[in-house]
Amino acid sequence: MTSAPNAAPSPVLRVEGLTKRYGNFAAVTDVSFSLADGEVVAFLGQNGAGKSTVIKLLCNLVRPSGGQAWLDGQPILWTRGALHRRKLGAVVEAPSFYPQLSGRRNLELVARLLGVPAGEATRMLERVGLAERADERFGHYSQGMKQRLGLAAAFLHRPRLVILDEPTGGLDPVGCAQIHELIRGLAHPPDGAARGRGGADDRPEEPAQGRRSSVLLCTHQLSEAAAVCQRALVIERGRIVLDANLAGPDGMAAVRALFESLARTDSMGSTGAAVQA
Repeated sequence: MTSAPNAAPSPVLRVEGLTKRYGNFAAVTDVSFSLADGEVVAFLGQNGAGKSTVIKLLCNLVRPSGGQAWLDGQPILWTRGALHRRKLGAVVEAPSFYPQLSGRRNLELVARLLGVPAGEATRMLERVGLAERADERFGHYSQGMKQRLGLAAAFLHRPRLVILDEPTGGLDPVGCAQIHELIRGLAHPPDGAARGRGGADDRPEEPAQGRRSSVLLCTHQLSEAAAVCQRALVIERGRIVLDANLAGPDGMAAVRALFESLARTDSMGSTGAAVQA
């Protein structure tokens, strides 16, 4: 039985009812959302809202209390195996590599772990602008260079989903703009950059729509969401409270209004607690 011609394509990532409790404290409650193929989505929230918990759940760093997530239709929560390595790339918190090794050697080690030819590491270093500094030790890299190498590792195997946690943290405005441009380009590579892996076990070339990566970009900066993303998910107290389309001005206006409201609520709560104390 074939699907209807106008049927919506299946999402790359689908999350339903995701919940995480620590004793009586609910860090995340009934979180549900999806990402389409090639979609770059901002994951926004204040400190302590639940962003990091959701990311750790999707990356199998903590065990969920409830719910499920599917990547290309396959369940991924608290699983072990090749699925995560093949289809998921992530930079959680700060990029972490061997400080005594060069950027090139670090990325070649990642390539070996992922089963990607070493030549792909060289190509990716060129794409992120590190080709001329590739043989310097990672420990000598600037913060911006470290972030670039982290992006190179996350996108190296052209995964279906990439999760980025504050990828511009500590960078100046110029560095932020450069990272934003890299994310856009890596998520939607040109045809030449998205060729097959090569090698004896090379798979048939995928159609163009299958070579893109969907990106979940965790940030607290509204300007970053506006610069890079098509949609924004806002989480507050462990629940998704807004899913906004950023293609037009109304979407970002709704996000800004919500953040201003949350800031006022927090301010009144802090003031009240101080007075009560």
